[in-house]
Amino acid sequence: MGKSIVYGLGIAGNFYLAVLYESRGLLAVCGAAVLLPFFFLCVLSYARQRLEYEILSSEAELTYAKTDHVESYLTGIRVENHSGITLPRVWAKIRLKHVATGKTRLVKVQGKVPAEGMAEFMTKIREPEFGLWQAECMGLRCYEWMNFLYLQKKQQIQKQIMIFPAVYDTTIKVGIRTRLFWSDGQHYHPQISGDDPSETLKLREYQKGDRLNRIHWKLSAKNEAMIVAELSMPMNCNVVCFLDVSLSALSSRKSRTYWEVLHTISQELLLQECAHYLVWQQKEEPQLQRKAIRRQEDLFDFWNQISLCGIEKGACPQDYAKDYPGETYASFLVWNQELELFCNGKQEAKIMPNQVRSQMLELELLL
Repeated sequence: MGKSIVYGLGIAGNFYLAVLYESRGLLAVCGAAVLLPFFFLCVLSYARQRLEYEILSSEAELTYAKTDHVESYLTGIRVENHSGITLPRVWAKIRLKHVATGKTRLVKVQGKVPAEGMAEFMTKIREPEFGLWQAECMGLRCYEWMNFLYLQKKQQIQKQIMIFPAVYDTTIKVGIRTRLFWSDGQHYHPQISGDDPSETLKLREYQKGDRLNRIHWKLSAKNEAMIVAELSMPMNCNVVCFLDVSLSALSSRKSRTYWEVLHTISQELLLQECAHYLVWQQKEEPQLQRKAIRRQEDLFDFWNQISLCGIEKGACPQDYAKDYPGETYASFLVWNQELELFCNGKQEAKIMPNQVRSQMLELELLL
């Protein structure tokens, strides 16, 4: 608005001088100054119709900076300009709303978009809550070359963004006993053979010492060579992590630490190909809830569910045995709201919120 007023006063002053001195040159300049913004707006209208844009966000994994103090998350827009006109300034406002808590954040981004090109404008959100966010952009402002008039491109776009906690380096190891622990399940190990006749791992040629009942007689007769079928090993979640916490009782800082440690442990188990259960007590639910984590998509589902539903204290091995009778596992972790980590009943660490990175790196834990 200030630039428009100054520009208008400049035209008025120029017009006054043109009349005062009866100068046709000044009148021509005055007329050009009046018409120039409208010409710019006409050109801008053409370019605006050939703009496309979308909301951008950081990758789903490792969205937080790996520091013990300040975390930020990147979000913004990508603008594609299909016209031959360079846009000196494009401005947008993005509204983010946390699906579970309803808290909102407003961010603004701006920048220059080249002709027949693309530009990305990103900004940081400092310390956002973990969970699912709904990002919404109502439109773009396209400013003309004098940067005080603009045209708006109204096109509502939305995107769901999942913000995960930070992941730190850790020395947690999954032992052979846990890896090869036999447990019945609907999933099978992709490399290790077992004794489940319902699933075949691979077919190979007969070797000395193979059991006769493992020979695939039909394929052997067809190939005129002895073919042996290696059976698969059932693979269930051999590690169970109990989340014994009431989120309402945690401060913001402790809550952040709690989820960062849990996410670090879960990510490390995935890296070591160790499927595991995350178990918690959901509000107003008599039975313990659990989520099997076998791949990254399972963690996405877990955080989505946690962000929509509450969590209370009460998750423990004793109640788990009652709610899921017959379930076996090799090792279990209990991660409570006092930030104490227990492995198979033995306390391994008490995490301090200002020392998460160093403590996770020093933690020597063998499952």
